[in-house]
Amino acid sequence: MKTRVPKERLESVLELYKPDCRYLVEATVKYPKAEGRFKLGDTYYTTRKLEHMTTIEAQLCLNQLCYSAFGEWLLEGRFDEAMTFEEYLELMKENMFIIDSNIRFRKPIPTNGDIHGKIEVMKVKRHGNLYLAFLDYDLEQGKSKGKLELALKR
Repeated sequence: MKTRVPKERLESVLELYKPDCRYLVEATVKYPKAEGRFKLGDTYYTTRKLEHMTTIEAQLCLNQLCYSAFGEWLLEGRFDEAMTFEEYLELMKENMFIIDSNIRFRKPIPTNGDIHGKIEVMKVKRHGNLYLAFLDYDLEQGKSKGKLELALKR
């Protein structure tokens, strides 16, 4: 059964972002998968609203979904690392990285409505105090699909 990420934890994760870059509206998780609903506003780097998602917004959406999902999974005890949510939020600021992303668009993704995305953890490896996670992602039912590699340094 999917679990909805509580609003207060979602807001805690999104505090790291400027208000107009908080795209994740809601998320559900069921390890090893997570789904998110995103709402894009005006971009801060263009003089007019774009009608399609760019790699910049896609990366921010995927970051936010990953941060939210991994926070829930750590609290569920999915990894052999015990920590509080507050400790996780501190780690998230400087010790969690997307080390590789393969964002490709097969079709344009319109920004005039909700955008749905999914991630799925395919593999997690531990090397000392470094965790590596390999994920697949999908935005808008295949309009953008690819792979992500994440690192968490403890």
